[in-house]
Formats: sequence, C-alpha cells, structure tokens
Amino acid sequence: MQWKPEHEAEIHKNYYSKASHRLSEMFREARNAGQRPYWLGDDVWNNLLAHWNSLVYKNKCVIAQRNRGSEKGGSLHTWGSITTHEHAIRMVNKPPFLIKLLKLYHF
Repeated sequence: MQWKPEHEAEIHKNYYSKASHRLSEMFREARNAGQRPYWLGDDVWNNLLAHWNSLVYKNKCVIAQRNRGSEKGGSLHTWGSITTHEHAIRMVNKPPFLIKLLKLYHF
C-alpha cells in the first residue's frame, strides 16, 4: 500500500512522534527496572545511567513531579489565561450549537 505524496510530511511527523513516545516509554521502563534492554549497547546504557543519576536530571524530575501535582493552574490545560474549568462554567449560558462545535473539535 502506498500513500499520496502530499501526505508524506504528515505521515513522517506522526511516525516520528509515536516512535519518540514509545522510545521514551521503553527507556522509562528500563530505568525503573534497573535493567539494560537487550537491544541497547553497554556504552549507551552506561551513559544513560550517568545522565539519570546526575544532579541536573534529578532536579528536573523533582520540578516536573511538583508541576504535575499542582492544582494552581501552572500545569493545567488552559485556553489562554483561564483554566478549562472556568471556560466550562462560562459556557453554561452559551447557545447549544457552540457547545456541540467545541466538543466536536476539542474533546
């Protein structure tokens, strides 16, 4: 099967996005298990271990963990300056077709 040439860029973008996400998952699983995957060389594994044990990496992990747990709005999805929850409250009095359109394209 072959795709249209005009779809090439989007297909490559999606492929690399999914591959990058999966590779990140595999590295996270290996880091958590503390075992080198069979497909990864010793030199690369040792470099990853050194990186994961560095103070800079550990500080980034602490900051990211704190941000993920935040309820202040710093890491919450927003549409501009207000939270999604505030938008939902404001939409209660909006015409139904706008709500349907929003759900169709954003949820």
